[in-house]
Amino acid sequence: MKNLKIFSSAIAMLFCIVALGQEKNFIDKPYLEVQGKADTLVTPNRIYIDVLISEKDVKNKKSVEELESDMLSKLKTLGIEEKNITMQDMMSNFKKFFLKQTEIQKAKSYSILVYDAKTTAKVFIGLEEVGISNIRIDKLEHSDEKKLELLMNSKAIENAKANAISFTKPLGQTIGKAIFIGDVSKGVLKRNLAGSVAGVTIRGNASLYGSRAMNYDTNIEFEKINISSEIDVRFALE
Repeated sequence: MKNLKIFSSAIAMLFCIVALGQEKNFIDKPYLEVQGKADTLVTPNRIYIDVLISEKDVKNKKSVEELESDMLSKLKTLGIEEKNITMQDMMSNFKKFFLKQTEIQKAKSYSILVYDAKTTAKVFIGLEEVGISNIRIDKLEHSDEKKLELLMNSKAIENAKANAISFTKPLGQTIGKAIFIGDVSKGVLKRNLAGSVAGVTIRGNASLYGSRAMNYDTNIEFEKINISSEIDVRFALE
């Protein structure tokens, strides 16, 4: 057993020596370190709306079940498919709406998925018409975010290579293989939100809550999602 421990320690020490040697060899190689960046803007096409229905909304004149029925009927007239309406976990919803303990005796929470800003406006207006005002946008997404992130990574690498060539060409040198690649951004995804209702702008500056008299044809838009990538690359110098 003692010999086995000594043998294991020797192997561990050997691995350390090899690792240190590899690191030293890497440092000894002439290289150029550059960064490459790329980004794109896309319009959100998956909008998640949180809705809380409670008797407090109509001062106990209707039950939660009646409000729920009114909501579902209104959403149906707006063309919202049933599969895009899901009930949420109540405890997480209470945290979102900061309700007091005495106010959560009868309430239900829903998430509604829509695909554009115009439909979002219809949902907000329609639900207010039936007496539901606890409505908020939870998050904005784009269905091709992952593909776009990979595309931005590729473009960032291309830009890094172009930067490296611009540095070495005047010196009469060339770049070799990439000996290190690091994702500086870690897949940066920025959702730029503005206005009283997150990310929704109506005809310039008015928010959804700022114009209750508008009709369903009001032109609105979301600020675009910025998908960007920043890559750190070290090229061997030749």
